[in-house]
Amino acid sequence: MKKFAFILLLAGTKIAFCQNAKQDTTLVYSSPMYTKDPVRSRWIPVVKKTGEFYQVTFYDKKNVAQELISFEDSKLLVRKGEYIRYTAGKISEKGMYDKGYKNGEWLTYIKDGSLKKSENFFYGKLDGHFSEYWDSQQIKQQGSYENGRKIGLWKLFYLDGKLAGEENYDVYGKKEKSNYFHKNGEPAKYEDLFAPPSYEGGINEFYRFLGTKIQYPRSSYSNRIEGTVTLRFTVKKDGSVEDVEIISAPNGELGDEAVRVLSMSRNWIPGKMFGEEVNVKYNIPIKFSLKR
Repeated sequence: MKKFAFILLLAGTKIAFCQNAKQDTTLVYSSPMYTKDPVRSRWIPVVKKTGEFYQVTFYDKKNVAQELISFEDSKLLVRKGEYIRYTAGKISEKGMYDKGYKNGEWLTYIKDGSLKKSENFFYGKLDGHFSEYWDSQQIKQQGSYENGRKIGLWKLFYLDGKLAGEENYDVYGKKEKSNYFHKNGEPAKYEDLFAPPSYEGGINEFYRFLGTKIQYPRSSYSNRIEGTVTLRFTVKKDGSVEDVEIISAPNGELGDEAVRVLSMSRNWIPGKMFGEEVNVKYNIPIKFSLKR
């Protein structure tokens, strides 16, 4: 195995509370938006001029739509207009872009088409009312953002509709006051109800696991390709991982190696939400660096 160094940082933890098509235009596009993206580069893009917008619909190899992105320019550099993401052929996320930024209301759906989350953006930053729902359509949490920061009163609810917590944020997004409750209404501490997943033995043990399993891909090593692979995955309630996907990578080879090794990890302590162990979405960057 070639010697190399890698750096791993846990970041952006988020509790989950993500027939061949044919090009139908005569234009040839070389936008890095899909030619250099490790996920989209595996899909088949179909570009159409629709009114004032240029729309790209991505299809997998079975001709199932995966994503639709609208642009204001023929070079496909500035997003504007409708955006749709599909999961198993159904809409899982939709919203609008303007000047390259999310703008207005964005909606996220679960598999049966029920609303999972409603967010409002002002040119890329959360701004306005926010609501997240349990699968039963009962409110899970709700509050408001201003310029990307939580403000005012936020409320958290159990699946049965009982109040789990109240949080008050000042104009700077700092939590000023909070109260949490067990299902029986008794006062609780935050850590009694919420906790991120962790690797058994701690982060150093996870480093050791990666160090024994990762092999620097031959082609990337020969071409001196380095960089950071960012992955999104789910830590399940049983401590295993699933749904490992590449968010960004220097190339497909490094991305595939990071996915392969992370998929092998098993010794995770599941996260906790509303006092119960749950599946948790996690983002993790892994930096591949060749020793010189």
